[in-house]
Amino acid sequence: MDRRVVITGVGGLCGLGTDAASMWKEMREGRSAIGPIANSELHDLEGMTGAEIKALPQHDIDRKQLVSMARFSLLAVLAAREAMRQAGLSCDEGNAHRFGATVGVGGLGWDVMEETYRALLLDGARRVGILAVPKTMPSAAAGQVSLSLGLRGPVFGVNSACASANHAIASAVDQIKLGRADVMVSGGSDAPFAWGVLKAWEAMR
Repeated sequence: MDRRVVITGVGGLCGLGTDAASMWKEMREGRSAIGPIANSELHDLEGMTGAEIKALPQHDIDRKQLVSMARFSLLAVLAAREAMRQAGLSCDEGNAHRFGATVGVGGLGWDVMEETYRALLLDGARRVGILAVPKTMPSAAAGQVSLSLGLRGPVFGVNSACASANHAIASAVDQIKLGRADVMVSGGSDAPFAWGVLKAWEAMR
């Protein structure tokens, strides 16, 4: 339990930018990313504001993996890849079992859930996509980070509302201190800008 744990790389994207450097620059300059939400999937919901990621960075994620991901998993993978690049770390067959991931989420794959309910209730669909469950479950983001980076150590999701990312990082520290892993990719991801979710938050005022 006395192993020293350090942060060797960071990654991220949000309404302020699509990498850690641009986000940090915007924060230092005191800019806000909050504004009207332009997401076309909000249907007839108008006048909502939030810190929306307007466009994603270029990436080379394989199409087969992309179709198995909800948006919150994609965001997690993009941030995790940046963090690994910045850290200068890579895993291979010889050490992959010593690399793990914990990803905190406040919700789940809301975009896929929204799409599924609309297909069933509004469009009369009789069945849903075969990947609906693995795309929406809260642990999906951690699993997709593991798949994308080839991590075979401890991998799990953490769900504790707004504290999820902090608890995921604390859990990652524990994995290293307990000797279960040498490297942990950790953080949080959410993509809650879906019609039903925003209507629920609207009700809370």
